[in-house]
Amino acid sequence: MSQDPEQSEAPTFDRRSADIGIVCTQNSEIKPLLAKLDRGRKYTDNGSVFRGGFLDETIRIAIVEAGPGFAKHRAVTQTLIQEHLPAWVLSVGFSSSLTPDIKSGDVCLANEICDAHGNSLVVKCAIPESKRIFVRKHVVADQHPRRPADCNSLADSASACAVDTTSLAVAQACQGKSQSEAADKPAARFLSIRSIVGDCGEELTEKVAGYVFEPAALKKLSVLSNLSQRFKPDPELVVWQQKVDESAVNLNRFLLGVIRQLAEKLGKSRW
Repeated sequence: MSQDPEQSEAPTFDRRSADIGIVCTQNSEIKPLLAKLDRGRKYTDNGSVFRGGFLDETIRIAIVEAGPGFAKHRAVTQTLIQEHLPAWVLSVGFSSSLTPDIKSGDVCLANEICDAHGNSLVVKCAIPESKRIFVRKHVVADQHPRRPADCNSLADSASACAVDTTSLAVAQACQGKSQSEAADKPAARFLSIRSIVGDCGEELTEKVAGYVFEPAALKKLSVLSNLSQRFKPDPELVVWQQKVDESAVNLNRFLLGVIRQLAEKLGKSRW
């Protein structure tokens, strides 16, 4: 059997280092970006998918689809930093809104990330707010909230506008690099860029929450969708698929602009 041209036993880049590293949970969050990359390579390590490629011929991108779990995101970010030395690491993915002014399809960047255990990190984000682009405090929960009451509680206790389950892990891994490595190795700078799926106040069933935020559930439901000619599609999931697609398009459109701006700032110093 011939080998998948995208598969390799180890990562293959023109250079070992990357300009931009991206950590996400699942493929659907960055699928539009992947379509823009050339000279793509990928390999799998402990269930996580590592990808590399070039944007606009010269911008080197390294991406990790980590799968679920706070600890997993922290571990793969550490691997990404150690193996590919990105100047910037971006935590990218889907989140839920905690405030009525932030709607499904909006993009929200973090200027601070906290959790329910007293941990908090300030994030330096020079990107200004604009139409449908917000820069606010985010909170990381142990589990993704499904009820409006849970979202309201998080909004009140954390004074946050968006919630996810992993971005603080990526931020902590970036912070830890500067503490543990030699002074001549600069820390990876960090941004969290989240796209909102669903509006504040919407209740998510277990099925919908799994479909939107859990990769394993998405894979199972993808198989079911391929049988749609024999079985009637679930109307509930069809509605949320539209929201996921819109959020992914908006996220990746904005992400492309951010990557190009960051690469321009990096200039020729790392080529």
